[in-house]
Amino acid sequence: MTGAPAADADGVVTCQQLVPAPPDEVFRWLVRPELLVRWIGIDAQLEPRPGGRFRFEITDGQWCSGRYLEVIPGKRVVFTWGWESGVIPVPPGSSTVTIDLVERPDGTLVHLVHSDLAPEVRQLHAEGWSRFLPRLGAVVAGRDPGEDPARGGLPPSLPG
Repeated sequence: MTGAPAADADGVVTCQQLVPAPPDEVFRWLVRPELLVRWIGIDAQLEPRPGGRFRFEITDGQWCSGRYLEVIPGKRVVFTWGWESGVIPVPPGSSTVTIDLVERPDGTLVHLVHSDLAPEVRQLHAEGWSRFLPRLGAVVAGRDPGEDPARGGLPPSLPG
């Protein structure tokens, strides 16, 4: 189950994914670098504690970075987000990603909210999250997540 990504007028992108595992297991895939890069990115430097570094390389030379704001094992992860290179006009730390893990009988509902995004980058981030969250569901379930959506680099339809 994947909720269609939505970008609203308040600068908020939301996306959901049902993952067939308990919240504590899903949480590990959000905060351990060696697990994170199995569903998003190619390298990660994570310090999952308030104030700790959140940084990962989504494709060669393109790093997303910010700081953890809240880390509640098995329940919630909140971090700031931005792009270091400036190719996507979201400076590091200028937006916020909140991921809530909601226990369900058939697994965990991953509810992601990406806030404080400018209008010109909302759709890009909605599309990105809608491509990567299903990969999280696949790898946690032990399935092949398929081809990495960022394998060919950043999308040619970047704002600018």
